[in-house]
Amino acid sequence: MKERRLPKDTKSLGIALGITLTFFVVELIGGILTNSLALLTDAWHMLNDVFSLGFALLAAWVALRPASLKRTYGYYRIEILAAFLNGIFLWVVVVFIFYEALHRIQHPLEVQSLNMLIIAFLGLIANGLSALVLSKSRDESINVRGAFLHVVSDTLGSLGAISAGLIMLFFGWYQADPLISMLIGVLIFYSSWKLVQDSVNVLLEGVPPHIDLTALERRVVELEGVKSVHDLHVWCMTPGKMCMMSGHVVVKKGTDRKKLTKSLIDILKDEFGIDHTTIQLETEGYPKAKGEH
Repeated sequence: MKERRLPKDTKSLGIALGITLTFFVVELIGGILTNSLALLTDAWHMLNDVFSLGFALLAAWVALRPASLKRTYGYYRIEILAAFLNGIFLWVVVVFIFYEALHRIQHPLEVQSLNMLIIAFLGLIANGLSALVLSKSRDESINVRGAFLHVVSDTLGSLGAISAGLIMLFFGWYQADPLISMLIGVLIFYSSWKLVQDSVNVLLEGVPPHIDLTALERRVVELEGVKSVHDLHVWCMTPGKMCMMSGHVVVKKGTDRKKLTKSLIDILKDEFGIDHTTIQLETEGYPKAKGEH
């Protein structure tokens, strides 16, 4: 049996996972001991990154499974499901953050500011290292990109926790802790919105953002021998892998269909990044199915 080889980006994911998991534990314990919501908020955000990185590693392994009679496209979509679940989990974290922050604004708690600062600074270093490791592989999959965005927002979250610690240490204003936690929560929601949006678009088999369907249709119609195009569909298994198109192309009489098909396949691949094409060449007045448009 041929040995499976994991993608190169899995090494970066593994390193980032180890760093993030270690400092999640450090920040969680530190947040409890110092009574800092900002630190706990950053810890829960780091926990989401642990899940995100873990899902990405799992997806990279599962995606290696070959296509079968029941999974004719293979298992590429597993990383989309992972990305979607990561985004939803982040939203649950944001709800918890806002609930706890509003409670602490009404009933401020004393925070061990100096200890909190030390832990937040260590968290900043950890997040910076993870972001550096993932930055080289962030364009290789939606999961790695999602993990990278989460780590970057974690870095900003650590900066927020440090800011809250400095304010409380020098001014004794303990409401800074929940207020900055809410700002971190907004940051988490913002960073996860695009991830969920991209995931849903793929799961609904929407047109990929990098493909202009109108421009594609116009380019096909411009080809010699093409009269019109209809029932055109473009979708991808993931945002960057296995983009596909199906469509009906109405051709003029006397057109060299073999030559036209080759031209269509080459143009769709070279100009639009579409890997798989299913094209039905037909003459005007050709029978149509009820679902065609």
